[in-house]
Amino acid sequence: MAMADSPDPETRRFQAVRATPETVGTATASVVPAKRSNSGGVLGLVLILVAIIVCASILLINSLAGSNDSSDTAAPASSADTAPETTKTDTVLSTSPQETKPSAPPNKTGETPIARPPQPVLPTGAAPANAAAAAHADAGNLNNVYTGSAATSAEFAQAVRDAVALNYLENDEISGQVTARSPITGASYSMNCQDNGDYVTCTGGNNAVVYIS
Repeated sequence: MAMADSPDPETRRFQAVRATPETVGTATASVVPAKRSNSGGVLGLVLILVAIIVCASILLINSLAGSNDSSDTAAPASSADTAPETTKTDTVLSTSPQETKPSAPPNKTGETPIARPPQPVLPTGAAPANAAAAAHADAGNLNNVYTGSAATSAEFAQAVRDAVALNYLENDEISGQVTARSPITGASYSMNCQDNGDYVTCTGGNNAVVYIS
């Protein structure tokens, strides 16, 4: 029992230290690590996203402004390009010949049209066969019709004139052979027509003679 009351030789070597509140708190603080805050990382991500959005907005605005500038610059160029074409078209139109039928039909195909006299001198025996000839209307358009023989009726002379006009419209010729139907006999007759520049003389059928001016 005496041995139990005697101090341990090892414990006698160190001085007893009394525990205090300060030492206990210090030990506790050193054992428990401080909790790291995540607010700094979240704020950094937000700032990065904001910077990306701002940069993208600036690039988009610059791109739109550049396209508008290109359109404004190209518009005057296109106007300048079309201006010479318009001038060229006007020049071509002003210098192009008039594609109108001559007022007086040519003497023959390929010949230059000549001025036909308004009151040509017809052969003796020519008698008016339509109203224009009876009224002494100006000639030159093949509207004045005359008979040149007693065997020629006014109706047949007008039919010959229509055949000559049709031949001119289809073949661009006045002189030539035409066929005309007589309203009197109901028969068709072949007529040879020659243009002398003043009037047209058609002969054929049963001694028929027709003058057209």
